[in-house]
Order: sequence, then C-alpha cells, then structure tokens
Amino acid sequence: MSTPDQVKYSTNPVEGVAATSELVIFRSELPEYNPSSNKFIRINLPVASKGWIDWSDSVLSLKFTNRSHQTDGASTSESAVKTQLNNLIKSITILNSQGEQIEYIQEYGLISNIMDDLTVSGDHKKSIQQVLAGGSADGNPDSATEVAGANSTSEADGSSLTMVDRLMTGFTSGTYLSPLGYLIGNSCAIILELQDPSTALKINTTANGVVAYKVSNVEIRAKQILFNSTFNADFEQGLMEAGTTGINYVTESFIHAQGSLNNGVSGTQNVPFSMNPRSALYILAAHRKETDVTDQDKYSLGVRSSCALSDYQWEVSGKAMPTQPLQLADDNFSQGYANVLDCLGIVGAINHSNLVTSAGTNTRFYARTSTTASKYVSGLVLEDFNSATNPSVYSGMNLSVVGQMLYRPNLAASLSGAHRIDFFCSHNVSFHFTFDGRCYSVK
Repeated sequence: MSTPDQVKYSTNPVEGVAATSELVIFRSELPEYNPSSNKFIRINLPVASKGWIDWSDSVLSLKFTNRSHQTDGASTSESAVKTQLNNLIKSITILNSQGEQIEYIQEYGLISNIMDDLTVSGDHKKSIQQVLAGGSADGNPDSATEVAGANSTSEADGSSLTMVDRLMTGFTSGTYLSPLGYLIGNSCAIILELQDPSTALKINTTANGVVAYKVSNVEIRAKQILFNSTFNADFEQGLMEAGTTGINYVTESFIHAQGSLNNGVSGTQNVPFSMNPRSALYILAAHRKETDVTDQDKYSLGVRSSCALSDYQWEVSGKAMPTQPLQLADDNFSQGYANVLDCLGIVGAINHSNLVTSAGTNTRFYARTSTTASKYVSGLVLEDFNSATNPSVYSGMNLSVVGQMLYRPNLAASLSGAHRIDFFCSHNVSFHFTFDGRCYSVK
C-alpha cells in the first residue's frame, strides 16, 4: 500500500537556516533605585549588528530590599512587608533607537495583577510565579512572601528577596523575533517607573509605620539570535522592498484612562473617559477606593472593589453596549464574570483555572458591598472579525475617531468613600522596522 500524499517525506528537503543563539543580559544604568529619589530604571538594549532578540524566553529580575520600619519617637523596630514584583512597577515605557516612545503602559502593576487573577491557574501560581516573583500562591495577596524590614529611622536596608517575572508588554511579547540589530542610532530602551511604597507594599504593623524600599541588580535576560549571511542578505532585500512602511508584526498592548465616583452617590452614574486606538479588543474597568490606593495596610493592586454594582453598561459613539445592562448580585454574577472571560477570549475554556473564586477572603470575584475586597472588574468586548477591509484595523473596533465614551455603573447602595475607576483598553499595536534603521509603532 502506498503512503498517503500528506505524510510522504520530501525527496528535496528545504535546508534549514543556520543560526547561533546566546543568552544576553541587559542591565540597568545604575546599580540601585528607590521610589523616593531615582525611581526611573532605564535598561538599554544593545544588540549585535544584524542580531535578533527572542523575547519568548526573556525575564526581568531584580533584588528587592525592604527599608520599612516603625518608630514612636523613642525607639525603632523593623516592619515586615508583603508585595510581588509587578506591584513595584507603576509604568513601563519602550523607546526606539531615536529615543521616541513606541509603547507606554500606565498603571502596569494594576493591569498585571488583573491579568494574573483571570488568566493564571492556581497550580501555576504555586509552582512558578509565587516562587519566582514573591507573590501569593492562591490569589489572596495576604499569602505573599513576607520580607523583614530595617531597625532604623532612616532608609536603612532590611532583608532582601530576588524576584523574577515576565514583562507584560507588546514589545516583549515573544510572538516574533525582534530585529533590533538592524536599527541605527542609540540602543532601544525599556524604562520602568517604580511604584509609590504605600501602594506597592503592605506593612505588617501600621502603627507608626514607615514604608520604604529599594531595588538593585535590575536585569533583563533574553536570547540573541544571529543568522547566516545568506539570510541577512535576503532579509535586507525584503526591508528595502517594503519601503518606508517596513516589515511589521502585530501584538497586544494596553492604554490606560481614569475616572472617578464621588462619595455617597447611588443609582446609575455616568463616568466619562477617552482612549483612541485603531483596533480596540476590549475594555476593563477596575474600581478602587481612593484612600485604599495609598493605604499601606491595603492590597489595592491585588484586590479592588465592586462598588456595590447591581448592573452596568457602556456607551460608545452614542450606542449603548451591550444593548441590555449586565446584571450583578451576590447570588447572580455569572453573566458579569462570563463577559470578562469573553474579553480575554477564554469564556469557552471549560477546563480553565484561575485565581478567582465565588467566595473567599480576597479571592472572590464579586461582592455587593463596596467595602468587601474582591477581584471584580467590568468588561466590554469590542473585537470584530469583520474588519479585514479596513487596513488600519486588525480584529478590534476602530476607536481612532471616537470621542468621549461613557461607563454606566448602577450602584445598589450609597458608595462608601470616593472611588477611582481605572480603564484599560486592550488593543492591537503594530511594530514596524524599516530599511533605514528605524522602528516605530502604530496603535
């Protein structure tokens, strides 16, 4: 019996492309940083000529040192804190070789925590992320590793913990190799902004407590790939033929906006916000009590508030979305939860596991009382797979010409304290590399 065509081996196999791979370490410009003075960590990305970076195996590592303490004026004692690596990063900026911003993610620690809650399984958190990044193994931020403080009134060093995690940016997504060795000018750079200590850390004893920390030994590890001369010549020819548009790859990033709800309001509220990507995939809204954000006794990044929502809806271009408000209650929040999973593309993953529970301390998805800590976020799906005829849109909704949008939460009870609303829009971003050695992005 003859072999079916689809499983026959070729008698003229295509030769593989010869290449070499090596681990490279990109280090920060300064040996140490702290949020009270030099809070911007610049990591330059020098790459060998005609070299490529494989971000799929890349990791960020740093040494976290606790400097928190307690003092009553007469004596001083150390204060332990709990945190994790992504809590320490307020924003991330990516610069091209001309020093121009090609990606920026504000409130990085918050969206990174949200994505952990909804997309990372408990087993993975226990075996990988909790071990590497110092965070919680079960979704409750109170289960994070405790780091001892310093017995001093000044910013003296206490105990340290080396933390490792992936960077959640489009530029470092790892979907494609990045030809950074073909750029001219200076090296591309990643700039990390450190989070305020009272937001990033949770101190174990708040009375007379002072929270402080520093980071050192900041490094990004990745693989550098060098191909042979034949491949390089073919690639350069392709760049030349691509002209000013260059070659590009499409990945995902986040735009942030902010709104607010006043103390004591109830009923349906209109919260305006604006963000204008060409291809928006979904929008998430996270609620945090304003005083919790800088409270050193609160996990304001790891858990948020539901604002006692009974339902919510959005308005985009004068159109209500969805057509009927999504209902929420302590015994009926499945629709709201499914809508968020739909945003992330995992609503149909029956076997999917994450760090959200129907009940439990600091792990429950929704609670009708605004003072109960929860993992709650509101979601709006925008992805549209009928956009192929629009060259500036990939699979999301084109918001580039949309003005002000509205988020309409309906509060079942008077709000306890003013709340901050953080909006995150997931969107396609296209990174372009041109023959004249430039890199730019289209959002």
